[in-house]
Amino acid sequence: MRKFLATAALASLVAVPGSALAKNEQSAPASASSKVNPREADVNPTFELTPRVDWRFFTWTEVGPNGANNLTESGSLFVFGLDPRIAFGPKKRFFVEADTSFYLGKVDYDGAQLNGVPVKSNTGYFGLDLAPTAGYVFSLGPHFQLTPTAGFGFEYWNRDVGDGDPRGYNEQYTVYRIQTGLRGTYLLNRDFRFYSTLQLKIPVSISESVRVGARGVGPAVDVNISPGISPAILVEGGTNIRGIVNVALYFETWTLTKSNLDKGFFQPDSTRKLFGIRVGHSFSL
Repeated sequence: MRKFLATAALASLVAVPGSALAKNEQSAPASASSKVNPREADVNPTFELTPRVDWRFFTWTEVGPNGANNLTESGSLFVFGLDPRIAFGPKKRFFVEADTSFYLGKVDYDGAQLNGVPVKSNTGYFGLDLAPTAGYVFSLGPHFQLTPTAGFGFEYWNRDVGDGDPRGYNEQYTVYRIQTGLRGTYLLNRDFRFYSTLQLKIPVSISESVRVGARGVGPAVDVNISPGISPAILVEGGTNIRGIVNVALYFETWTLTKSNLDKGFFQPDSTRKLFGIRVGHSFSL
């Protein structure tokens, strides 16, 4: 019995260090593997859909040959939009989107009839804006992103001068454009990010059609003209909260230069300015 205990004790003394060494050898790889960083997260969800609403303060001014304002319109427009986006490629950095907007509203009109008689009235607006765009997100460190974009645009709007008044008329504008922009984003933390955008919208075709006298006052005349092409500039800043809620302020200015003459009518130099606030909610997959 005493010999057996001694033998067992000796065996235990020999086995303990060996067991400890084996345990250390097995745990070493696990410790090393725990230091490996997890895969970097995608910068965009694969698919995202963002319904949104905007309020815009709108102004439209027309300037005569003498440099004086012949007409001023100002007031609120309301915008309803839906923005689908698909991302792909490494880390989902490439994306394509198709911002779609409908806008409408009634603004104050301070101008004159075609015969020069001063008029204060209203103008009704209804419009559609489509902007298919592609972009790529560059990461400049853990907190900064830079996103160049490029795409096409289409805008149509109906301008109801007089808002149904028999002395008024409807103007329809159709615009095709190309556009390019640059967005900078600062990622404060996982829940908040702030961004600013500068975008240039360059029309390649602008057409305007008017049926003067269509409401029974004066002879009916169909006028088709093309205002001069000049770029629109958009500046925007906003925040994204938890990747779900987007709030932004923006300003856009665009001057349409004097059109050609058709049947004695032309569109004078006209400037459209928009100051707006937008709120959207994103749903992603």
